[in-house]
Amino acid sequence: MEACPFCRRVREALTELDLSAELYLCPKGSRVHRAFVKASGGKEQFPFLLDPNTGVSMYESSPLVTGWVPTIIRAGRGMSLWNGALPDPPQNLLELYSYENNQFARLVREALCELELPYILWNTGKGSLNCSKLKQISGSTQVPYLVDPNTGIQMAESLDIIRYLFANYNSN
Repeated sequence: MEACPFCRRVREALTELDLSAELYLCPKGSRVHRAFVKASGGKEQFPFLLDPNTGVSMYESSPLVTGWVPTIIRAGRGMSLWNGALPDPPQNLLELYSYENNQFARLVREALCELELPYILWNTGKGSLNCSKLKQISGSTQVPYLVDPNTGIQMAESLDIIRYLFANYNSN
């Protein structure tokens, strides 16, 4: 269901893992798919996963997100200090233009956390005045966008930013 936060969590995990899925929507009052879920799993509870490739069927977003795919590459990222993080922070704070629900910005924030790099967060949600500021400095409102006053680097694209951070703020 679109309005269900638990279903959303599963959709976000599918996005992070770049997986495609067939979704059978079950709004309240559903005449078709709720009956299928009840027949397949025994109760009307959502989200419900039925994987015909593995025979797995399960409810609840936590097991779906953390247990169904045992190789979730990013599980736990952004929680622990990277063993190669520099012992001292950079002289000047880095700046990150992003907004909370952007999955690409999240990857950059995880890297910043793992490297223990303090930064100024410029939130750029729709209608934010910071969007105008971002457009002035970059020519676009694309996020994430990193400004590093320590090196003069300004860049977009999450993968490029992460590579840059680990190349420049890593003792290994």
